[in-house]
Amino acid sequence: MSSVSEYAVGQRWLSNTESELGLGAVINHDNRSVEVFFPATGESRKYIKSDAPLTRLTFAVGEKIKSQEGWALEIEALQESKGGIIYHGTRTDTGEQTKLSEALLDHQIQLNQPERRLFSMQHDIPKWFDLRLKAFDQMSEYQRSSIIGLAGARIELIPHQLHIASEVGRRYAPRVLLADEVGLGKTIEAALIIHQQIKTGRAERVLIVVPDSLVHQWLVEMLRRVNLPFSIFDTSRCEAVDDADENPFEQEQLVLCSLDFLRDNPKHQQQALAAQWDLLVVDEAHHLAWSADAPSADYQCIESLAQQIAGVLLLTATPDQLGHESHFARLRLLDSARFHSYDAFLEEEQHYSELAEAVTPLLNNEALTDAQQAHLEKVAPQSMQTVGDLADEDSRHALLHRLIDRHGTGRLLFRNRRANITGFPVRELHTHPLPLPDVYQDLLESNYDDLEAALFPERQPELVDSWTDLDPRVDWLLNFLPSVKPEKVLLICASARTAQQLGEAIRLRTGIRHTVFHEGMSIVERDKAAHFFADEEDGAQVLLCSEIGSEGRNFQFAHHLVLFDLPMTPDLLEQRIGRLDRIGQKKDIQIHVPYLEDSSQAVLVEWYDKGLNAFTHTCPTGSGVFEQVEDQLVNSLLTPEDTDTLQSLIETTSTVNQALKKQLDEGRDRLLELNASGKGKVEELVGDIVMEDAGSQLPEFMAWMFDAIGVNQEDKGNECYILTPGESMVNNLPGLDPDGMTVTFRRRVATTLEHVHYLSWDHPLVHNAVDLILTETVGKASLGFIADRELPKGAYWLEALFVLSINAPKHLQAGRFLPATPIKLCIDAQGEKTDITFNKTRRANKKIGQQLVQALKDPVSKQIETARKLASDEAKATLAEARQQMQQTLGDEARRLSELQAQNPAIRDTEIAFIHEQMTQLEAVFDKADVQLDALRIVVNNP
Repeated sequence: MSSVSEYAVGQRWLSNTESELGLGAVINHDNRSVEVFFPATGESRKYIKSDAPLTRLTFAVGEKIKSQEGWALEIEALQESKGGIIYHGTRTDTGEQTKLSEALLDHQIQLNQPERRLFSMQHDIPKWFDLRLKAFDQMSEYQRSSIIGLAGARIELIPHQLHIASEVGRRYAPRVLLADEVGLGKTIEAALIIHQQIKTGRAERVLIVVPDSLVHQWLVEMLRRVNLPFSIFDTSRCEAVDDADENPFEQEQLVLCSLDFLRDNPKHQQQALAAQWDLLVVDEAHHLAWSADAPSADYQCIESLAQQIAGVLLLTATPDQLGHESHFARLRLLDSARFHSYDAFLEEEQHYSELAEAVTPLLNNEALTDAQQAHLEKVAPQSMQTVGDLADEDSRHALLHRLIDRHGTGRLLFRNRRANITGFPVRELHTHPLPLPDVYQDLLESNYDDLEAALFPERQPELVDSWTDLDPRVDWLLNFLPSVKPEKVLLICASARTAQQLGEAIRLRTGIRHTVFHEGMSIVERDKAAHFFADEEDGAQVLLCSEIGSEGRNFQFAHHLVLFDLPMTPDLLEQRIGRLDRIGQKKDIQIHVPYLEDSSQAVLVEWYDKGLNAFTHTCPTGSGVFEQVEDQLVNSLLTPEDTDTLQSLIETTSTVNQALKKQLDEGRDRLLELNASGKGKVEELVGDIVMEDAGSQLPEFMAWMFDAIGVNQEDKGNECYILTPGESMVNNLPGLDPDGMTVTFRRRVATTLEHVHYLSWDHPLVHNAVDLILTETVGKASLGFIADRELPKGAYWLEALFVLSINAPKHLQAGRFLPATPIKLCIDAQGEKTDITFNKTRRANKKIGQQLVQALKDPVSKQIETARKLASDEAKATLAEARQQMQQTLGDEARRLSELQAQNPAIRDTEIAFIHEQMTQLEAVFDKADVQLDALRIVVNNP
């Protein structure tokens, strides 16, 4: 192995950070960058030359190398030519003299020099052998895990979220509609699905398209929840590379942009279409207006992407019963071949409604009457053919889940209702009417038709610098905060300026600790403010948020919410309350609304409270009601003295609200809701994650790993640790902040203190640390002593670590069946395999070590050959077991989907075809599996 500063086309290099890529070849380079293609996985990487994590692979005279055609060469001489190396020597199969350019080396070759290092005295501390073995063991177990991409997310373990993520995330190119009601975590579900798809190799390139106002929220959520750093694309970013004649969307794997940006820029929309994506995610999908004759520009933009991209996730909180045609349009985006006719869809929906009604006794776990059983046989004859005795609870349970599997849109649509989910707190409303100042009254009389002035008089130019001195809401706030001290208070208002001015009033007139949080701050500044607020002992009592500044954050350690002003739309009010009203909130939510009497603010309070009951309960019909009464509401807001108009508004609102709620309830599909909740299916998954969370395996492994690498670890208390680079670090550790970082291994801490990094088996820092160990030569050869009086003095053993591995494209998910698997053997002086293990192996004196190696070179060489034969036999058995598991697992999946497809057209042909193709390609990959010697350690007993 060597490192050079000059690159040439054809040179062979290894990635130090992605060892699974195999051996790469330089295909292009310029003054700044170098591009390397990795044939084993069919992927390429472009690196900046000055910081490329690459190691040049070269071989020496006497070594054997393999060509891409399969024949081997024993090297006798090396020749440099145009920056590359040509190896001269003898073919081992024919004995003829020939040459082999490094460009034609077998791309399966890996960096593997333990023998050379052992006999040339390049010995490492003996513990590194143990560390390599442990790292391989842990990563092998990790890749076989069923909870990859789920357990490592910074989330509370909410069953319905985990069920949806698991059900959708393990599919090939999933195309689904996530339609949970507000507050149930659709964004988290999408993040988990994306994370699982990426971690398991099912997806690499992801495009997220959201409304402009939600771009930052999604950026924060993806980074904080699942450590995925998306890149925001907008006009300025794309135009910056226009002159380079490149598609900007091909420069990043994970892209986030607004729908407005794509819709309004045809050129960039075409660039996004031209880029190859694995998964498309669209939030607020109910805004995509559609009709058969006039689909909107937004809809057409997303439709063009959905037709090109294999996987599609649509998110909307709007229930389909508020607009069946709109709901049909969403499903049409997912499967235009199946949902081609709205009339046919309505007819199909009628059948599903009959089925959902027929299974009501099963949902209630009741025995079926003869009439009910006959009804089920009529609406679901295929499912009833193999049913057992329905008087038996297990038979009823089995039938219910069979019906869910085969139920119409149940595979495409996931919808949970808050009414069916436990864990939400109670909301308590506290209104605080305050006198309307004369100066405000004068202002409103002179601006009688200005709705903004009516709702937000403090924003008017003539009062913008003085309003905090005369507005009674400010005095109320300054008196309220001490009354609930030390309890935390979240205050939300419409604008950043209002939040800042309130903060200044608190600073000048009280000693209350406070902080401000708004969209004008950088992410670092927001993090500091959120951390200051979260600090229980020395932190701020109140956090003053603007509207957009409160998005995407979890403040559920607080339970007092002050709504300093009110938004016009019910959805935005629900979003505000949702900052605290979340599953996992431990206390009841205290909602405080200070408002000015005899003003538009008073009207809005009355409308929300008495018309919609939106303060104390969620209001899934809010947006639908608002659309119908908006004109009446605006009229009442502009005439707050007209009590008759207000009363009429409240009565109309209540009537419309009740009608829409009844419509929602009558349209409930309880079979769909059971499918979305995961009840009866998700419990085992949650249990597996809880068990992993409770274990000490990862903290102990990482403590050992950080110590070996040279990372300083300081116990900060509260199960948090501060990691800083040590002076003796083996190498730079990607992901470790040079200034240090605070981490925890506990979910409870991570979900409370969001500034703390949550280390899990999914976390990039864990994988980077493992890669750092396994891609370095350190630990490949070592010599150590033990002191065991029960063993013969002077006895020695050879420990050999082999690794059975394959190189395959990520989408095949080969690691699910055969990850890089360690085979550790111990050979005694007589050449026999032994199960002895060694603890507390100490490093040998360099001079003594040299003497021992020289004396033992011949017998150790024989021991190595013995170990190779034993490892080869063990590898064959492991490979056969992995092949059988792959055939059985994928074969069962393919058969199950084929059987379901006969009754549920939501199963796509491409899903089944992918599994068959996956099996075929994995068979070919398994045929090329190779077992390589990774590390050697000689252990001598010297008690």
